[in-house]
Amino acid sequence: MDSARWFIGFGFDAIMELISFVIAFAVAYQAFKGYRLTRERTFLYLQFSFVLLAAGLLVDGLSTIFVLLARTGARLLGVSSLGYTIFFFAQLTAYLILVCAYLQKTRTLAAESLALSILPVLPVLGYTPTGELILIFLLFFITAQTLINYSVRRTSGSLLVMFAFTMLTLSHAFFLLMLFDARLFVLAHVAQLSGFVLLLVMLLQVNRSA
Repeated sequence: MDSARWFIGFGFDAIMELISFVIAFAVAYQAFKGYRLTRERTFLYLQFSFVLLAAGLLVDGLSTIFVLLARTGARLLGVSSLGYTIFFFAQLTAYLILVCAYLQKTRTLAAESLALSILPVLPVLGYTPTGELILIFLLFFITAQTLINYSVRRTSGSLLVMFAFTMLTLSHAFFLLMLFDARLFVLAHVAQLSGFVLLLVMLLQVNRSA
């Protein structure tokens, strides 16, 4: 990759991650507000998850900006890799919290079993297809649960949640497949941001009607 394409790619990545950080933090705030209004524990789980996601996005975005401003190319790519690794573990923890929220009666056993099965294959540093596959697995489970929930409740809120997690699952599928087509990198960021926005819209609707 030439220097111009490298700069543009990292610049787009940083901008999208900082925008996603703002939306994720807004989701966390609205989820906590929803919990205060309704005392429904699902909102508390969502708040914990999105605080983690927001923190991970901020660290990853800032590490990318640092590499860009340093203008030293590959010599500082380790900083960006470390930022992504922190973001990966933030995502892993956030989505495990949501999985446990859907498995409330057996959440301790489920979380321990899932963690034990994932730990041997966790990436050591930076982006790996293995890491993306783990996140896709967790998100697919959450998305399936939201689909079941929508099929029972048939509310606009449950529909928004289903679409939100569908977009998040697609985003990580695109992040995985971008190795074969760089254009999917753009679609991955757009899908991720769309998922966050849909959750924010759902929470705003809930809080307005509470």
